[in-house]
Amino acid sequence: MIETDISRVIIEEYNRRLLEHLENDVVIVGAGPAGLAAGYYLAKAGVKTTILEKRLSIGGGIWGGAAGYNVIAVEDNGILDEFGITAKKQKTTYMPKGILYITDAIEFATALAYKAKKAGAELFNLIEAEDIIVKQDVVEGVVVNNTAIKLGRLHVDPFCIRSKFLVDATGHPAELVAMLKERKPELFPNKIRDGFMDVEASEAGVVEKTCEVYPGLYVTGMSVCAVYNLPRMGPIFGGMLKSGKKVAELIIDAIGIDAIGNEKIQSSNT
Repeated sequence: MIETDISRVIIEEYNRRLLEHLENDVVIVGAGPAGLAAGYYLAKAGVKTTILEKRLSIGGGIWGGAAGYNVIAVEDNGILDEFGITAKKQKTTYMPKGILYITDAIEFATALAYKAKKAGAELFNLIEAEDIIVKQDVVEGVVVNNTAIKLGRLHVDPFCIRSKFLVDATGHPAELVAMLKERKPELFPNKIRDGFMDVEASEAGVVEKTCEVYPGLYVTGMSVCAVYNLPRMGPIFGGMLKSGKKVAELIIDAIGIDAIGNEKIQSSNT
């Protein structure tokens, strides 16, 4: 029967991909700008990378730009050029360099996802993190469930995905760090939240503070602002892209990959 043929190939392919990515070098939770950028740079370096997104669509807050105006801004266009994203230079009054680069939010979101996927990152949408795996004070993976099951508040057990490095790219809630803080409140004594709007401070701080916050757990993008109580930044995305690139570079360095992508230690790919 034709209909069952269609069902079979979809189910087989999805399960093949999922089984292949139960063990990873890196798992990124959150497919917003920072998460997608991180996934691209990691996969490009040959790191086995999986990106999980609880929503149906990737992109986080990209799609709506500012208040539904689907245009976004960045301070420089270096990463946009690398992703092949069209950008237009606009003169400004108060920006330090006197210019901004603006681009279409739809092109921005889809280009990030496309490039991350083509680089070799695997993306699973409708998968929600409900806990993290910590063994001997090292984060070793994430506990996940289907988003619809979580929304339905159904009593259905999750499954687990292993990682050598886990990245919290969940945005304002910093969901993975919040899970850790629940058991270890002394690690992050302040409430997880970002501060009042201050674009200049936030754009710099989100990159500067991108780091490993606990053995095996890294933060990137707006999760950085929430964990370190940095100002929020609004619809300017350059800092998030740079944060995603930085977290990838930190992990690549920790794994031990040289500039041309040759692994110095054994990866999950081998």
